[in-house]
Amino acid sequence: MVRFKNRYFTVEILLSDGSAVESLNLKPYDIFKSILDVTEQIHGEFGAAAIRNGLDVKYCNENTQTAIIRCRHGPHRLLASSLPFLTNIGKRKIQLRGIYTGATMVKCFKFLKKHHQEKLNEAFKKCKTDQEKKKIIEIMSKLSSGEKQS
Repeated sequence: MVRFKNRYFTVEILLSDGSAVESLNLKPYDIFKSILDVTEQIHGEFGAAAIRNGLDVKYCNENTQTAIIRCRHGPHRLLASSLPFLTNIGKRKIQLRGIYTGATMVKCFKFLKKHHQEKLNEAFKKCKTDQEKKKIIEIMSKLSSGEKQS
């Protein structure tokens, strides 16, 4: 039995048009299709065929605008060189920012936890009053529970 190694790309999906976070409405299949299309544009049919076998969107979170993309080791280089050119998911204009590449999903989730904690600390530093801090905590609790903010 042969073991297939994978690489996991943790990416942040930012809207180019400055719309609200709630309007992102990410679907894993849309991300998958967009990645295949851009890889085919950059690397041709060979590139698309190379990454297609192991490509999968393992995690997609609309609230935090992050996704984890799995690709087989080897063709992951083709995917990594194609991701900066991804500008559309569905009909939405986006910017994709790669924030971490790991060998396991566990490491990616550990990185995401640390990354979100750093962003939260930055938001707390910008707060001048305790009311602003409480409002940020309230918004974060709504996001973690899956509610839409108003």
